[in-house]
Amino acid sequence: MDAGYAFFMDASQPPQQQRSRETLTALITTTITVLGAGGLEGCTLPRIAAEANLAAASVYRRFPDKDALLRAAFLHVLQQNAKIARPQLEKLLLRKSLEATVEAIVADLLRQYRQHPRLMRSLSLFLESHSGTTFALEAHRLISARLELTAALLLEHRDRIRHPNPSRAVVFAMLLATSAVESALLTPDSLWSVALPFADKQLAAEISRAALAYLRRKP
Repeated sequence: MDAGYAFFMDASQPPQQQRSRETLTALITTTITVLGAGGLEGCTLPRIAAEANLAAASVYRRFPDKDALLRAAFLHVLQQNAKIARPQLEKLLLRKSLEATVEAIVADLLRQYRQHPRLMRSLSLFLESHSGTTFALEAHRLISARLELTAALLLEHRDRIRHPNPSRAVVFAMLLATSAVESALLTPDSLWSVALPFADKQLAAEISRAALAYLRRKP
């Protein structure tokens, strides 16, 4: 999950409006930074305000409580992550073979989760606690959009996929890979750490093998 955390600044805005937008940007950016450093437990409004060099009143003028600020911060991360264009993703992950493309995608998943473990864990826990809400629905829509875009790269190797429904199969394979990476890396007490305590390289290899076996299995 890599995201650019800066908002677009319109220099044509009046100074007061520009300052207000800059304050909002500082709040969102700082919230993401604090989540990445200390997770949900260490993310408090006083800490966010202090690290953003803002008075607590500035926070409450824009957000009624911490929950509202966290919703805005998480959606910003997901919106930025979903904005990546197909050509960018192809350059990053598409390879000359189905096997190499799957391996690149899985390696990138592990990199994202290792690079931002507390942020990813925080998002996972926050989504669980907000199940069924408008926020959760929008968050899942954005996550699905990025997942489906990545899965579509596998269809560039459609001739190597033996599943009777390749379009569905590539999304299913991506869901399997993402779920495995998330469980193994974000849940220290999961069965993964007990039954198969893999190093990252070995874990990536096994997840790639599983995804490839599924995609290549004849009907």
